[in-house]
Amino acid sequence: MTPRPTLTYRVAHAIVGLTIKPIFRLRTEGQQHIPKDGPVLIASNHLSVLDPIVIAYGVPRPVAYVAKAELFRLPVLSFILPRLFAIPLERGAGDLSAVKAAIRALKQGLAFGIFPEGTRARDGKLQPFKTGAAAIAIRTGAKVVPAAVIGTDKAWPVGQGPRPFRPITVRYGPPLDFSDEKLDKKSLQAATEVLQAAVASLLPEEYLG
Repeated sequence: MTPRPTLTYRVAHAIVGLTIKPIFRLRTEGQQHIPKDGPVLIASNHLSVLDPIVIAYGVPRPVAYVAKAELFRLPVLSFILPRLFAIPLERGAGDLSAVKAAIRALKQGLAFGIFPEGTRARDGKLQPFKTGAAAIAIRTGAKVVPAAVIGTDKAWPVGQGPRPFRPITVRYGPPLDFSDEKLDKKSLQAATEVLQAAVASLLPEEYLG
Protein backbone atom coordinates (compact mmCIF):
# COMPACT_ATOMS: atom_id res chain seq x y z
CA MET A 1 0.00 0.00 0.00
CA THR A 2 1.34 3.44 -0.93
CA PRO A 3 2.10 5.52 2.20
CA ARG A 4 0.17 8.76 2.52
CA PRO A 5 2.14 12.03 2.61
CA THR A 6 3.00 13.18 6.11
CA LEU A 7 1.95 16.63 7.27
CA THR A 8 5.59 17.73 6.91
CA TYR A 9 5.68 16.43 3.33
CA ARG A 10 2.45 18.27 2.45
CA VAL A 11 3.76 21.50 3.97
CA ALA A 12 7.06 21.14 2.05
CA HIS A 13 5.13 20.52 -1.16
CA ALA A 14 3.07 23.67 -0.57
CA ILE A 15 6.20 25.72 0.13
CA VAL A 16 7.76 24.58 -3.16
CA GLY A 17 4.56 25.59 -4.93
CA LEU A 18 4.65 29.05 -3.36
CA THR A 19 8.38 29.70 -3.80
CA ILE A 20 10.34 27.57 -6.25
CA LYS A 21 7.50 27.19 -8.73
CA PRO A 22 7.01 30.94 -9.38
CA ILE A 23 10.65 31.92 -8.85
CA PHE A 24 11.89 29.43 -11.45
CA ARG A 25 8.73 29.24 -13.59
CA LEU A 26 8.53 25.53 -12.90
CA ARG A 27 6.43 23.45 -15.32
CA THR A 28 5.73 19.73 -15.08
CA GLU A 29 4.56 17.53 -17.93
CA GLY A 30 3.44 13.91 -18.20
CA GLN A 31 2.29 13.22 -14.63
CA GLN A 32 -0.37 10.92 -16.07
CA HIS A 33 2.42 8.39 -16.71
CA ILE A 34 3.22 7.98 -13.00
CA PRO A 35 1.54 4.92 -11.40
CA LYS A 36 -0.65 5.96 -8.48
CA ASP A 37 0.37 2.99 -6.33
CA GLY A 38 2.85 0.14 -6.17
CA PRO A 39 6.65 0.37 -6.28
CA VAL A 40 7.98 2.86 -8.82
CA LEU A 41 11.39 4.31 -9.62
CA ILE A 42 11.63 7.85 -10.95
CA ALA A 43 14.87 7.84 -12.97
CA SER A 44 16.18 11.17 -14.23
CA ASN A 45 19.17 13.04 -15.55
CA HIS A 46 20.96 15.09 -12.90
CA LEU A 47 22.02 18.73 -13.26
CA SER A 48 21.56 20.59 -9.96
CA VAL A 49 20.75 20.45 -6.26
CA LEU A 50 17.24 21.54 -7.30
CA ASP A 51 16.54 18.29 -9.16
CA PRO A 52 15.14 16.13 -6.30
CA ILE A 53 12.88 18.99 -5.22
CA VAL A 54 11.38 19.79 -8.63
CA ILE A 55 11.02 16.12 -9.60
CA ALA A 56 9.22 15.24 -6.37
CA TYR A 57 6.96 18.27 -6.68
CA GLY A 58 5.42 16.87 -9.87
CA VAL A 59 4.84 13.36 -8.50
CA PRO A 60 1.36 12.88 -6.93
CA ARG A 61 2.68 10.58 -4.18
CA PRO A 62 5.62 10.63 -1.74
CA VAL A 63 9.06 10.24 -3.30
CA ALA A 64 11.99 8.97 -1.24
CA TYR A 65 15.59 10.00 -1.87
CA VAL A 66 18.82 9.14 -0.12
CA ALA A 67 20.54 11.96 1.79
CA LYS A 68 23.85 12.25 3.63
CA ALA A 69 23.57 10.56 7.03
CA GLU A 70 25.24 13.48 8.81
CA LEU A 71 22.25 15.67 7.91
CA PHE A 72 20.05 13.40 10.04
CA ARG A 73 22.19 14.21 13.06
CA LEU A 74 21.45 17.95 12.92
CA PRO A 75 18.76 19.20 15.35
CA VAL A 76 16.05 20.41 12.96
CA LEU A 77 16.79 18.14 10.02
CA SER A 78 16.73 15.06 12.26
CA PHE A 79 13.01 15.76 12.69
CA ILE A 80 12.19 16.92 9.16
CA LEU A 81 14.09 14.52 6.89
CA PRO A 82 12.45 11.24 8.00
CA ARG A 83 9.06 12.90 7.53
CA LEU A 84 10.09 13.77 3.98
CA PHE A 85 10.82 10.05 3.46
CA ALA A 86 14.55 10.78 3.08
CA ILE A 87 16.82 7.79 3.68
CA PRO A 88 20.18 8.26 5.43
CA LEU A 89 23.28 7.09 3.58
CA GLU A 90 26.65 7.10 5.30
CA ARG A 91 29.44 8.90 3.47
CA GLY A 92 31.54 6.37 1.56
CA ALA A 93 28.94 3.62 1.98
CA GLY A 94 28.94 3.01 -1.78
CA ASP A 95 26.38 2.04 -4.38
CA LEU A 96 25.32 -1.19 -2.64
CA SER A 97 23.97 0.66 0.39
CA ALA A 98 22.01 3.00 -1.88
CA VAL A 99 20.55 0.01 -3.72
CA LYS A 100 19.50 -1.61 -0.44
CA ALA A 101 17.91 1.68 0.68
CA ALA A 102 15.96 1.88 -2.56
CA ILE A 103 14.72 -1.69 -2.22
CA ARG A 104 13.51 -1.04 1.34
CA ALA A 105 11.63 2.08 0.22
CA LEU A 106 10.01 0.29 -2.71
CA LYS A 107 8.88 -2.58 -0.48
CA GLN A 108 7.10 0.04 1.64
CA GLY A 109 5.20 1.17 -1.47
CA LEU A 110 7.08 4.44 -1.90
CA ALA A 111 8.23 5.99 -5.12
CA PHE A 112 12.03 6.25 -5.13
CA GLY A 113 13.97 8.94 -6.98
CA ILE A 114 17.25 7.92 -8.56
CA PHE A 115 19.85 9.52 -10.81
CA PRO A 116 21.40 6.72 -12.89
CA GLU A 117 24.31 8.93 -14.01
CA GLY A 118 25.54 8.80 -10.41
CA THR A 119 26.51 12.47 -10.24
CA ARG A 120 25.55 15.88 -11.57
CA ALA A 121 26.54 16.62 -15.15
CA ARG A 122 28.59 19.82 -14.99
CA ASP A 123 28.26 20.45 -18.73
CA GLY A 124 24.54 19.63 -18.78
CA LYS A 125 25.03 16.73 -21.19
CA LEU A 126 23.43 13.35 -20.45
CA GLN A 127 26.13 11.02 -19.10
CA PRO A 128 26.27 7.19 -19.42
CA PHE A 129 23.91 5.48 -16.97
CA LYS A 130 25.08 3.04 -14.32
CA THR A 131 23.17 -0.23 -14.01
CA GLY A 132 21.87 0.31 -10.46
CA ALA A 133 18.39 1.53 -11.46
CA ALA A 134 17.87 -1.46 -13.76
CA ALA A 135 19.08 -3.84 -11.05
CA ILE A 136 16.64 -2.38 -8.53
CA ALA A 137 13.75 -2.59 -11.00
CA ILE A 138 14.50 -6.20 -11.91
CA ARG A 139 14.87 -7.26 -8.26
CA THR A 140 11.70 -5.54 -7.05
CA GLY A 141 9.44 -5.55 -10.10
CA ALA A 142 9.10 -1.79 -9.76
CA LYS A 143 7.97 0.19 -12.77
CA VAL A 144 10.52 2.76 -13.93
CA VAL A 145 9.29 6.19 -14.94
CA PRO A 146 11.91 8.00 -17.04
CA ALA A 147 12.09 11.70 -16.21
CA ALA A 148 13.93 14.65 -17.69
CA VAL A 149 14.94 17.81 -15.86
CA ILE A 150 15.49 20.81 -18.11
CA GLY A 151 16.85 24.17 -16.97
CA THR A 152 18.04 23.48 -13.43
CA ASP A 153 21.63 23.71 -14.70
CA LYS A 154 20.94 27.36 -15.51
CA ALA A 155 18.68 28.07 -12.52
CA TRP A 156 21.20 26.74 -9.97
CA PRO A 157 24.52 25.74 -11.59
CA VAL A 158 26.88 23.32 -9.85
CA GLY A 159 29.08 25.19 -7.36
CA GLN A 160 27.14 28.44 -7.69
CA GLY A 161 24.09 30.09 -6.18
CA PRO A 162 20.50 30.27 -7.45
CA ARG A 163 19.62 32.37 -10.48
CA PRO A 164 15.92 33.26 -10.27
CA PHE A 165 13.58 33.42 -13.23
CA ARG A 166 15.44 30.83 -15.30
CA PRO A 167 12.62 28.48 -16.36
CA ILE A 168 12.62 24.83 -15.29
CA THR A 169 10.67 21.99 -16.91
CA VAL A 170 10.29 18.44 -15.64
CA ARG A 171 8.95 15.78 -18.02
CA TYR A 172 7.79 12.30 -17.05
CA GLY A 173 7.60 9.56 -19.68
CA PRO A 174 5.63 6.30 -19.94
CA PRO A 175 6.73 3.70 -17.38
CA LEU A 176 9.11 0.90 -18.32
CA ASP A 177 8.73 -2.66 -17.02
CA PHE A 178 11.89 -4.73 -16.55
CA SER A 179 10.36 -7.30 -14.16
CA ASP A 180 10.72 -10.16 -16.68
CA GLU A 181 14.42 -9.52 -17.25
CA LYS A 182 17.16 -11.67 -15.72
CA LEU A 183 19.55 -10.26 -13.16
CA ASP A 184 22.69 -10.85 -15.21
CA LYS A 185 25.24 -8.53 -16.79
CA LYS A 186 23.81 -8.71 -20.31
CA SER A 187 20.22 -8.05 -19.21
CA LEU A 188 21.27 -5.24 -16.86
CA GLN A 189 23.17 -3.50 -19.62
CA ALA A 190 20.32 -3.90 -22.11
CA ALA A 191 17.76 -2.55 -19.62
CA THR A 192 20.05 0.35 -18.76
CA GLU A 193 20.38 1.28 -22.42
CA VAL A 194 16.59 1.22 -22.82
CA LEU A 195 16.21 3.48 -19.77
CA GLN A 196 18.85 5.94 -20.94
CA ALA A 197 17.22 6.14 -24.37
CA ALA A 198 13.85 6.82 -22.72
CA VAL A 199 15.28 9.70 -20.66
CA ALA A 200 17.14 11.04 -23.71
CA SER A 201 13.91 11.09 -25.71
CA LEU A 202 12.46 13.58 -23.19
CA LEU A 203 15.41 15.97 -23.38
CA PRO A 204 16.03 18.75 -25.89
CA GLU A 205 19.01 18.39 -28.24
CA GLU A 206 21.23 20.72 -26.21
CA TYR A 207 21.33 18.20 -23.35
CA LEU A 208 22.45 15.27 -25.49
CA GLY A 209 26.13 14.49 -26.01
